Amino acid sequence: MTPSPPSPVQQLDVRILPATAACDYEFWEARLISPHLLRDAVAVALHRLPLLAVPVGADRRSGHMDMLDPGFAQVLAHALRGRPGFERPVASGQLVRWGDPMPDNLAPDAHRRFQGLREHPRRPASIRPPAGHGGHDLGLPPPKSPPGRQPTPPRAVVQAGAAPTP
Repeated sequence: MTPSPPSPVQQLDVRILPATAACDYEFWEARLISPHLLRDAVAVALHRLPLLAVPVGADRRSGHMDMLDPGFAQVLAHALRGRPGFERPVASGQLVRWGDPMPDNLAPDAHRRFQGLREHPRRPASIRPPAGHGGHDLGLPPPKSPPGRQPTPPRAVVQAGAAPTP
């Protein structure tokens, strides 16, 4: 008898790593009202980019992470269950949420406080979050290239994993 193939969710690779492995660790460290929450934070590696998942507690009532795909979100919600500060992890589409539900129609300042974030980073010159993770939640404008230094548009669009033909 041939064993059945694993389900798509079992094939997804979401790894939990130490918090300091996250590429955005310093970003969160500079912005959290209570940086001691980083002790229970974890880096979530989806493919090769580990991003920080910060638990709730003290001044932080809610957290979330966009996983790009509902399958990855389900895997992460399962992996966070039982970890300190990650109460009630729920996958909804591609988003994983934990802690208290975010009230609707919060003003930007109230939203920031609900997430346990400072109005200004401890170190003003600290890094911006990686693209697609957290920056839109803080009301930050997208980064802009200096005038005259715009990147060259790609000559061809190639799907990931596809090799260009000569």
